[in-house]
Amino acid sequence: MRILSWLITLLVCLTVTGGLAGFKYRQISEAMAMAASFPPPYSVVTATSVEQQEWTAVRRLTGTVRAPQFVELTAEATGRIINLAAAAGTVVAKGDVIVQLFDDDLKAQQEALSADLSLVELQLKRTRQLRNDGMASQDQLDTLEARELSLKAQIAATEARISRLALRAPFTGKLGIYTQSVGDLMQAGDQLTTLHGTGDRRWIDFKIPQGVARVAVGDSVRLLSLDREIIGDAKITAVADALGTGLRAFDVRAEVNDARLRHGELVLIEVRTRQPEIVFTLPVPAVRWDTEGPHVFVLEDGKPDAYVPLEAQLRRINVIGEEHSVIMAQGDLQVGEQIALKGAFKLSDGGLVKLATASAGQ
Repeated sequence: MRILSWLITLLVCLTVTGGLAGFKYRQISEAMAMAASFPPPYSVVTATSVEQQEWTAVRRLTGTVRAPQFVELTAEATGRIINLAAAAGTVVAKGDVIVQLFDDDLKAQQEALSADLSLVELQLKRTRQLRNDGMASQDQLDTLEARELSLKAQIAATEARISRLALRAPFTGKLGIYTQSVGDLMQAGDQLTTLHGTGDRRWIDFKIPQGVARVAVGDSVRLLSLDREIIGDAKITAVADALGTGLRAFDVRAEVNDARLRHGELVLIEVRTRQPEIVFTLPVPAVRWDTEGPHVFVLEDGKPDAYVPLEAQLRRINVIGEEHSVIMAQGDLQVGEQIALKGAFKLSDGGLVKLATASAGQ
């Protein structure tokens, strides 16, 4: 009787367990069937066409603008300013006095020497007449001639000292800003201001490191501002024959006519580093990077029964430059092929792709 009870209990448990298992199996089967009916995963991207062009690699260097006529005006002697003939920022002609230092004492000394010279010349004239008549000795004549030469030398030295107290413009140009005033004491070597020529010609001096590029007189280089705005082209007028010992670079000078460039201003110079070559031009968003280097995803036709018509194929490329948000590259590409642009970061090799909007040259 006890055995029969256990058998009935066991039979009931097996029946319940089997029913639950069958119900669960049916649920799982239905879920798998529903999942199989879903479309395969794919990525939506935009695309652009591969283009090709001739390109020359360039290197950007820093150069300094020089005005051919530019000088810093400094005092040659110590003295007090008695006249500032030209205001700051005005144009002065060659030879004009810009600053006059006190020189009254030297002028008085020069007048005294001139008076002594006049007396010696008069005495010398009389002594020569007396010498011709045999009434004066040769020693007297020699003494007066030596005195005359000495006075002339003293007068010339005084004139030189006076000229050093007058600061004159060495060429026609525009004065810079200065803060000195009449009555200020200037020491020898003190800078007054600058003088800038009025012409439009400018020199661009820069250095090219060894091995970067070879240039020759007559070549052209492109000038840009520090904000990367194009200024224009400059023509190379001089190339140093020797390398500098410090930087291992040689000096180059280019010339341009542009009055907007200021003396001492820094500019960027684009120098060609190699011969022109044929490259593929690719928008920056189309190029992806991984541990093996740069690559793009080429969009090719997928399988005939695929849910979407395109498939992404990873192609390795070699990036050789970038210019104006366009990457110059070489690799296994063909002109006209479609490559993923926006959304390329979502792709993987062999992944399905749906094209959202075709955009050429984005």
